[in-house]
Amino acid sequence: MELILIRHADAKSAAGYAEDSLRSLTQKGRQVHEQVAKELHRRGFEPDVILCSPRLRAEQTAWITAQALPGEVPVLEIPELDGGYELHLFLKRLEAYLDCKRIACVGHEPDMTYWSNRLLADDQQDIMSFSKSGVLSVEFDDVLEPGFGRCNYFYSADDLLL
Repeated sequence: MELILIRHADAKSAAGYAEDSLRSLTQKGRQVHEQVAKELHRRGFEPDVILCSPRLRAEQTAWITAQALPGEVPVLEIPELDGGYELHLFLKRLEAYLDCKRIACVGHEPDMTYWSNRLLADDQQDIMSFSKSGVLSVEFDDVLEPGFGRCNYFYSADDLLL
């Protein structure tokens, strides 16, 4: 299975929002992520499903990603991508999608960085960090557990837009 972790695109400032979950993407964030999603597709990105946080900025990022792909890729919200969840709970949720070849997940910091480092190394050493619209592809053979992933690619938005 290939697990693709995506950090949401640039969002509006929390100032003026009583509820953080309602923050939307900035216009620049939308534009950048549209280009990122198109470039990912050009490079062969074709997930079977896109899972996302229920926060508006992650939902918007997920839908922008889906719209850049041919056909209809389902976009589903899962609470484990909302932030603050333990990695083992996220992986437990993914067990429902083991029949998928590729799963894309749109979430938040610091989870994206923490989870990616644990999936690849399963220790406390950080080997990467996510920028807005950053994308990591991790391949698993038989075991979907920390330390058993292999990095296929890791892109920042800047990497994809050069």
